[in-house]
Amino acid sequence: MKKSGFYIIKEQFFEDMNEPYLKGNKKENRPHYYCFEDENTGIYWMIPLSSKIEKYRKIMEKREAKGKTCDILHILRLDDKSESVFLIQDMFPITEQYIEREYKIANNHLMLTSEQNVKVIERKAKKVRGMLKRRVKFMTTQPDVARMLDKLKK
Repeated sequence: MKKSGFYIIKEQFFEDMNEPYLKGNKKENRPHYYCFEDENTGIYWMIPLSSKIEKYRKIMEKREAKGKTCDILHILRLDDKSESVFLIQDMFPITEQYIEREYKIANNHLMLTSEQNVKVIERKAKKVRGMLKRRVKFMTTQPDVARMLDKLKK
């Protein structure tokens, strides 16, 4: 797997994890962003994407209006010119066996090529990952990442 690449996840992962709050796989069509490996364990952290820009922009604006930082979401324009929301709050661990394939557009693996964007998302994701491992809840419909990690380590 290439760091900062986008991937399609096997449906089997969602079945094996049996986690009701994982973002739907959309019949293996939802791209997920590979952010980083978890301390050389073979466990990778994936961030689901959404095209519901306005929905998440409003959430971000509400948080920022209250003086809170918004490390749980990130909106940006990808190299394919589409705007996407990185749902950092919904990130989850996975192993390579559950990766179906690279997410491709015009037969090219979609990658996040802006080093600055890669750094911003990674900084936010590492902060959120730490909180998720400590079972901090951002919302009621949040995957149980700690349980998923335990299951993957077995």
